[in-house]
Amino acid sequence: MPKQEASDRLANESDDDAVETLSRTLDSWRARIDGLLVQFDLAGHEVRDRVRKNIDLTENVYLAARSRLSDVHRDADFNIKTLCGGTERLIRDLQQAFEAAEAAFHRGRAE
Repeated sequence: MPKQEASDRLANESDDDAVETLSRTLDSWRARIDGLLVQFDLAGHEVRDRVRKNIDLTENVYLAARSRLSDVHRDADFNIKTLCGGTERLIRDLQQAFEAAEAAFHRGRAE
């Protein structure tokens, strides 16, 4: 196998690992969002009204990150590092949105 082909194959395996890691991270966030939604569903109406906007934002960021990651499989010519970097930024945004939703939920329950 020519040296360039071996290098490309190793780079692709590394890219596949990066995509799989990001996918598992998003799966974990989906589980956390679902857990917060269960708590939200059990809360009173006044808490639900205040927190719903935060949870909707969290879910939208999750969906954007998942969509961005799925672009890796649809557009093989696109730079995977760019796609993964964008997905990683969305995951950081997801964490911030989730933490804001969770804090709003706990504040609402304390009142």
